[in-house]
Amino acid sequence: MKKTTLVAFLLCATQFLHSQSGISAAGNQATGTGGTIHYTIGQLFFTNLTGSDGTTISEGVQQQYEKRTFTFNNSWLPSNPIGLSFAEDELNVISGDVTISSSNTYFDTLTINPGASVTVSEGATISASSATILNSTSNSFSSLIVKGSINGTVNYNRYTALIGSAVNGTNDLISAPVVDQIFGDFATANTNLAASNTLRAFAPYNTVAGAYENYDTNTNANTALTAGIVFRAATTDGSALKFTGTVRTNDVNVPIVDAAAGNGWNLIGNPYPSYINFLSFFTENKTQFHIESAYQAVYGYNGNSANSWTVWNLATAIDPAISAFIAPGQGFFVKAKATGGAVKFTPAMQTIGSTDDFILGKQTNLQVALSKLRLNNASASATTSIYFIEGTTRGLDSGYDAATFDGNSADFSIFSNLVDDNTGIALAIQSLPYTDFNDVVVPLVVNATAATLTIGLDNSTTTIPSHIHVYLEDRVANTYTLLTNTDYTFTPSTDLKGARRFFIRYSAKALATETSILDNVQIYNTASPREIKIKGILNRHATADLYDVQGRLVLRQALKHTSSTNTIDASRLSAGVYVIKVCNDDQIKTQKLFIQ
Repeated sequence: MKKTTLVAFLLCATQFLHSQSGISAAGNQATGTGGTIHYTIGQLFFTNLTGSDGTTISEGVQQQYEKRTFTFNNSWLPSNPIGLSFAEDELNVISGDVTISSSNTYFDTLTINPGASVTVSEGATISASSATILNSTSNSFSSLIVKGSINGTVNYNRYTALIGSAVNGTNDLISAPVVDQIFGDFATANTNLAASNTLRAFAPYNTVAGAYENYDTNTNANTALTAGIVFRAATTDGSALKFTGTVRTNDVNVPIVDAAAGNGWNLIGNPYPSYINFLSFFTENKTQFHIESAYQAVYGYNGNSANSWTVWNLATAIDPAISAFIAPGQGFFVKAKATGGAVKFTPAMQTIGSTDDFILGKQTNLQVALSKLRLNNASASATTSIYFIEGTTRGLDSGYDAATFDGNSADFSIFSNLVDDNTGIALAIQSLPYTDFNDVVVPLVVNATAATLTIGLDNSTTTIPSHIHVYLEDRVANTYTLLTNTDYTFTPSTDLKGARRFFIRYSAKALATETSILDNVQIYNTASPREIKIKGILNRHATADLYDVQGRLVLRQALKHTSSTNTIDASRLSAGVYVIKVCNDDQIKTQKLFIQ
């Protein structure tokens, strides 16, 4: 055979393998008419093979094989390698979503960029000579879903924050997105893992002890990175930590406990190298979470401050503006129910996604509107969400109302209290009936040190109708601010800590034209028992003053805004005529009472 004929034949070897009748590929061998091509890393061997032009190579031939690169950037270039590539070839998925449905695809490396995904369909197999590599950034992650089979090593380069880059060093919460790796090998492979002697900044949360416990390269050298267990991790350079292992394709069950030291908080995470659908996960597991105190939710650290959490529950799951996907290897806290339980992750929850880990659609048949309020000072920001959702109530709705992670103890926070049956729960998410934005008043609480503060609407996410007026009432300053037009900026003289100073009022009418709230309040007394009843909803804390016929104040009582009926004990009053005055800041209602 002429040299030029041999070279041309070699250059066309791949096409020949997959295009000629009677030729099939399996592993590193392909059989052609009258002979066989064997290929190994970097070389091809031909024996008694007949080419497409009828030329036969009768003797064994060895020729260097040049690695080819196939790139997917929403389409394949120079051609589609699925089912056709050799074990020496390089596949790069730059952007977009690739589905591998052919029976076998071989490659040296498959690299998936942040935001891109590869799905291996049922019945299909991918095999790596070197590795399948998944990359991520601080806000975008690659995804691999294996419904068929995968051979070879998988490396997931999981972005992990720089130590100390978050306030007080509270860094990323990550779980291993692959299996079969032990900590000793992991620590050796990741020299950028922050360290102090033999300790590493890689700590699971021990609920029983109520503390993070850093791994030690000596005592934890043979400790497996258990699926679904999350670690608080930090790097020395704000780069990726490489997890090496195989892809999990079965269910993962993670036990959770209601230990008192950890307040029932359990740190768990997505065990797959792909996104999972939050609603599917939440629907499967919500009965395992604490429901009595509005903790039927998941809590993901968002890195804005030392105690800054993104809270997801059913309200956020039906919010069309939130793409509720949990990123590969993403950790989050859940609060266990009183008896403890187990959280289940399943392959069916896996989905294609590209959003950040707990940092900002779906279609829903429910009517949903969101009013997100933001608190700012010179260096920090905090938010609270008030949803208006068809079918919810003004009381506690498990799964739709969610308490804040730290209750009312966070130094810088804004949250609401329930409109009805308020027991003081600090709510990160409160859900109210959809039509309540026409007329409802919501207690708002601010925790902050004395400094210039601003409260306003987060207009980028707020979706309540444009004709609704949103007023912020400051009971101390005795002011109303129309937040739909402007933010409210003020400087408190002392630190704010759980102060019931603010209220948010939603109304379809401008405040100046509204009827006094007290016009609808009923005041009456009963003879047995001897009590005075004040019945009706008050928009803020009010007081009741009782005067005798000579104008002397004989009784004063604070009225609860959270109760629709306030009762005053009149058993010690003498029989006679009295005048009661109910004060609701700028609104006053007086009425005569005859107490027998």
